[in-house]
Amino acid sequence: MNGPIFEALKRTLKAKGLTYRMLAERMGVSEPTVKRIFHERNCKLDRLMEICAAAEVELENVLGSMNRGPGPANHIAPEIERKLAGRPALLFVFVMLSEKFTPEGIMRSQGLSEASMFLYLRDLEELGLVALGRGLSARLLVETPIQWNFEGPLRPSFEMTNKNFIGWAIGHLEREATFVSFSRRMRPETAQMVRREAEELAERAKLLAHHDQHTTPEDQLIGYKWTFAFGATPFASIMPIGPHARDAGARTDSGAKGRRPLPA
Repeated sequence: MNGPIFEALKRTLKAKGLTYRMLAERMGVSEPTVKRIFHERNCKLDRLMEICAAAEVELENVLGSMNRGPGPANHIAPEIERKLAGRPALLFVFVMLSEKFTPEGIMRSQGLSEASMFLYLRDLEELGLVALGRGLSARLLVETPIQWNFEGPLRPSFEMTNKNFIGWAIGHLEREATFVSFSRRMRPETAQMVRREAEELAERAKLLAHHDQHTTPEDQLIGYKWTFAFGATPFASIMPIGPHARDAGARTDSGAKGRRPLPA
């Protein structure tokens, strides 16, 4: 039993960004003492309670989250992706379910009726993605997290979703959203470092959310979206700059772009 408890505690510390040193300072003990406890995976109940208090987490929540850490990403069969591609609304219902939204939560956020929600769930059951229970309860039949094929038939839907989200974020900067966009020149090695740091931050955000989903009542959770894009930018494609309107010699008779010397 002690092994799984300490694995759950380690996930909690990682999700909260707490190091052994920070935990030791909160507990008033040395860092080696904390490391020894986690290495041996054994301590008295009062010490375990002390660790939880220092980490600001209830022991019962740690016990409840044992063996619930995010596992490896799973894939959806190509034929199922093709069927979902033809029904974006059904795809989005499944995506929200896979992100731990309850059917009731989906209904509230989307303004759906119980009848519509049930029909969507039944359609997903026919695809073998969920198993219906009583009422609007449904159990996912696909292990999460899911790694979607962004080069497959679902690409247009995911492009639309992220474009819509970026547009919404730009329009809600004052209250509800954060949007950062800039272009800089840097060495490829620097870009790789930035990318790794962003991926690490994304993983921490996933762990924090995972912890919240197992320690917080569903009606106190709010859905947030993370969208990150970073890469060597094809500026001519995303920010096209055509010939100046007064550059009469910029195009040949065939319409192809040309160049002419700058005026002396």
